[in-house]
Amino acid sequence: MKKRTAARKIAGTILLIIGAVIFVFPFYFMLMGSFKSNAEIFSMKVLRLPEDGFNLQYYIALFVESSFGRSLLNSTIVSVTFIVLIVFLSSLSGFAFAKYKFPGRDVLFIALLATIMLPPQVTYIPLFILITRMRWVSTYQALIVPRLLQGFGLAFSTFLMQQYMSYVPDEILNSARVDGCADFRIYRQIALPMVKSGLLVIGLIVFMDIWNDFTWPLIAVSRLDMYTVALNIARLFGTQRDVHWGQIMAACFMSSLPLIVIFLVFRKTFISGITTGAFK
Repeated sequence: MKKRTAARKIAGTILLIIGAVIFVFPFYFMLMGSFKSNAEIFSMKVLRLPEDGFNLQYYIALFVESSFGRSLLNSTIVSVTFIVLIVFLSSLSGFAFAKYKFPGRDVLFIALLATIMLPPQVTYIPLFILITRMRWVSTYQALIVPRLLQGFGLAFSTFLMQQYMSYVPDEILNSARVDGCADFRIYRQIALPMVKSGLLVIGLIVFMDIWNDFTWPLIAVSRLDMYTVALNIARLFGTQRDVHWGQIMAACFMSSLPLIVIFLVFRKTFISGITTGAFK
């Protein structure tokens, strides 16, 4: 029995190592490719280090010639603002749906969930007409406000927060009301700290979605100085003859680095938040 258990542990460890190598290899190839020429990138020696050493020419060209720093700033502003709005609005509405009974609550919640099933592509044309009439084209509000109603936007986040808020004990909230706490203070000082792992889960999901979004920024932005990271990377491809794959590799690695760092920093809270929502 002990031998079987040890063999299973060894087999499981080997499978985990193989899986880790498979997932890490694209990032290794991307990082090494950012220092290689086109010929080296397309050679069969994918594990080989750069022949000319770790030259930063592609990274320098990325920020000097391609305005990648401005794109990083745009994506950061849009992502942070979007996350703050989503977390605040979804937690507030999720708290209301979970802890208050008001006329039409269930109907309104079902209607909100129904919008999740609506493909975002259906809304692109009317939203573009709307931001054009409001003169929002190539502005931050054009990149932020319409996305609140698409994909992992307000409806999806409200649904998740309603699930997390429903596990907050009613006895604690009632005790706070007896002590004279106002509703917003109960929400801010009692409910939010008890669902902070859920807030982090929503924040990470929303961040990954908005950071990697390509289609809507392509529609809503026409000026180069308002390009996001995804649009700038697409612009680097240019024509077929002018593609600098090392620069594209550098841009892809720089764009994926914030996602990797954030997940590594908050991975324990993220995993605990997902399991809490799954098993409670």
